[in-house]
Amino acid sequence: MDKTTLNAIRALRRKPERTEQGRFVVEGDKGVAELVESSIAVERMYYVSAMEHAVPDSHRHVAEQISVKDMGRISQMNTAPGLLAVAFIPDRAPEDVVRAVESSPMAHGLIACRLQDPGNLGTLIRTADWFGFGGVFITEDTVDPWNTKTVQASMGSIFRIPVVEAPMNFLHRLSGHFHLEMQGTLYSTIPWTRGWIWVGSESHGFAGVDLPSSSVPVHIPRIGAAESLNAGVASSIVCAEVARVKTGV
Repeated sequence: MDKTTLNAIRALRRKPERTEQGRFVVEGDKGVAELVESSIAVERMYYVSAMEHAVPDSHRHVAEQISVKDMGRISQMNTAPGLLAVAFIPDRAPEDVVRAVESSPMAHGLIACRLQDPGNLGTLIRTADWFGFGGVFITEDTVDPWNTKTVQASMGSIFRIPVVEAPMNFLHRLSGHFHLEMQGTLYSTIPWTRGWIWVGSESHGFAGVDLPSSSVPVHIPRIGAAESLNAGVASSIVCAEVARVKTGV
């Protein structure tokens, strides 16, 4: 692998470089398998000899065998899995998320607000996909969804549903807002017809956030002594309830 290519891939560890290049990295055989089944375009794939069997036949024309040493240099994981793809960040607009949500079985979408942990955001995206939510918005101060750790935590869900950053003035124009709080309307008593569910950061919640004035605070009751639920768990509980109401299951 030449030095220019190596440095360009290593630069994708940083959000500004991902944004400038319009590319992101996927690592591991499971992640790559999910990627090639999606509509997202793959630019290049790299593998070590021991992982040649995991290279999808459909993408062998863009695959290149490299040394274990070079794989270690471009991998963003502590232990390089031996298979890495560079893909193009899909060109999606906020309106794409709205359309996807309006046509989804649940007629609800999630809004991740100020989440900083990539694992939490990835879990939230995976949860939305599991329960049939159409898409996810993120606020501008939320961790980059194309961070490799977020992509990995989403387990391929980020390839299937649109995840788009949107400005607050756009989000305010949406109809039907709910936000998860320590106090508010019990989540299991809401009819959940359609709308948008805001999920705040575990450490700061919505302090200082300009939420829509019509947003309904939604409460998940605490039975034990834990201080809080992380964003991934809280969103899973509410998404499961929305699915129960919508499907009767």
